[in-house]
Amino acid sequence: MKSTHICLYLALFFCLSCQDDGNVFVESPLKKVAVNIDLSGHKIKLSVSKNGNVVLHDCSLGLIIDSINIGEHALLDGKIARRIIHEKYSMYGNHSQVLNYCQEISLPLKSMGINYKLLVRAYDDGFAIRYVIPCDKKRMINSEHTFFALPDSAECFWAKYSDSNEELHHISMFKEIPDNQPLVAPLTVRVGAYYLAFSEADCKVFPDMSWKKQADGIKANFTTNPKGWMMQAGTIITPWRLTILADDLNQLVNSDLIMNLCSAPRSDFDFSWVKPGRVLWQWWSVGSPTFKDQKQWYDAAARLTWEYYLIDDGWKNWRQPGKDQWQCLKEVIDYGKSKGVKSLVWADSKEMRTRGALRSYLEKIKNAGAKGIKIDFIPPATPEIMQWYEIALEETYKLRLLCDFHGCVKPTGLRRTWPHEMTREGVRGNEYQMLRYDRLMPLDQDEIVPFTRLLAGPADFTPVIFNEKELRGYTWAHELAQAVIYCSPLTHFADNYLNYLGNPAEDILRDIPVVWDETQVLPCSKIGQVAAFARRKGNEWWIGIANGKEPVHLTLNLNFLTKDAFATVLSDSDLIHNAFVREESIVKKGKSIKVDIQTGGGYFMRLKYLK
Repeated sequence: MKSTHICLYLALFFCLSCQDDGNVFVESPLKKVAVNIDLSGHKIKLSVSKNGNVVLHDCSLGLIIDSINIGEHALLDGKIARRIIHEKYSMYGNHSQVLNYCQEISLPLKSMGINYKLLVRAYDDGFAIRYVIPCDKKRMINSEHTFFALPDSAECFWAKYSDSNEELHHISMFKEIPDNQPLVAPLTVRVGAYYLAFSEADCKVFPDMSWKKQADGIKANFTTNPKGWMMQAGTIITPWRLTILADDLNQLVNSDLIMNLCSAPRSDFDFSWVKPGRVLWQWWSVGSPTFKDQKQWYDAAARLTWEYYLIDDGWKNWRQPGKDQWQCLKEVIDYGKSKGVKSLVWADSKEMRTRGALRSYLEKIKNAGAKGIKIDFIPPATPEIMQWYEIALEETYKLRLLCDFHGCVKPTGLRRTWPHEMTREGVRGNEYQMLRYDRLMPLDQDEIVPFTRLLAGPADFTPVIFNEKELRGYTWAHELAQAVIYCSPLTHFADNYLNYLGNPAEDILRDIPVVWDETQVLPCSKIGQVAAFARRKGNEWWIGIANGKEPVHLTLNLNFLTKDAFATVLSDSDLIHNAFVREESIVKKGKSIKVDIQTGGGYFMRLKYLK
């Protein structure tokens, strides 16, 4: 994908002194967010306000290096520099254009013989901090003491930390979460009138971070390296620790803070070959793909006008007379090309744990004619494995292969640097709604996850199950709505093509986009109960509403329409889950619609502007 910088960095550096009371302030460009760094005491303290209201206070910063907490006894050791960052770039996702606009300060500090810089950025929708530490020798990173205080009454949307980010999400007051429980990031919290999401960005050489719940707040935690790790000599640049501060769910979902904290692609790199698309695949519905069935799947993808087909786990066992698995793979991919369908190929990361092995394996995938790779079963995210992710992105870029990580950690915004990383798992998706594994997804998850994990970046959730036996509590309209709610520039549709072809929604599946020009979270959304998204692509709006445990009666306001539109609606049937009520009509801009949705139900609307 082409990433065009419309407005480059404005290098507005200037100096100022710390105030007499030891406080340093930085405000966002439109003065919506203000961050106060207090250097007057024993520890570096932090407080943050949004729209003039204090939302975080009594927070502290710290990083333990060679058993020294550089957040303690820190003194200003030079002049403070400030700059404004103001740029726009294009990206596949919730919207096509991204604004990166913030004020950054760089504080030169010294703590017990260690010199470093503390970088603080203030955006209108949040803030972030990181450390830059020059080191002329190896250093031990023991732990991190970045701490955000939270009130007992904060409403939290949280999941236990796991290496694959596939735990169930829960809703509770902060005080009800067990102490010392590692929590997955992003952690979304409602405090008063605001939604806060705590996470990290630009993680390349540190372990994946979790949050550890403490009695009065959350602390940065490294589950994979509890005793620390060694860093080689050279400048240590930590990942950003960040908080999205949102006035409502629409602002929360549309925040680009995590991505904005990462570097732009290199100016000499070309990503014009990166193309999003819909993906048909076989594993969820059938299991390991068989060689003899592949033409039928490609034929179905072509009929659906989908751009890709994924050849999943099992192809390595293919053999034909005089042909090994690689020759069989190429034959299948060549057939797909003849039908206008591009191919993605699954692989196990154990085949490619070094740069040399990566390069060798990826060259075979490329020579077989594939356009991308899905790398699965990735080990826990130690510093070494986080560096492996970066190497994998470098090597897939060199061969112009799209990249999809599975069995992996959350994203940290690096798809801005590497736009060919189209999606990744790191989510409890529809692989947990599978009869053959006796897995059943609770009815509130589709109404929580879009406001937690999806804040970090696209998720390969694998939406849209129509198989009657697999629904088990969900309706067709709910499942179809997933394709709008869950953003993924490569969207792998879960079900067998036999359940899509001839379905009343086949025409919808032929046309539905996977990247968007604009996204609005509708006011009727409530985390854990209703997820209602309206997304625009060109002159069409697509609305998906997923409902949870209780029936709801909603008023859907179409005030985002700029003119009248032709509407196609697919809603719940009162009688059975595997059916739609389909209606078509002309709707007026600004019209409000009454919508009744049953337990586990949904609502889907396509709106095309009239000429």
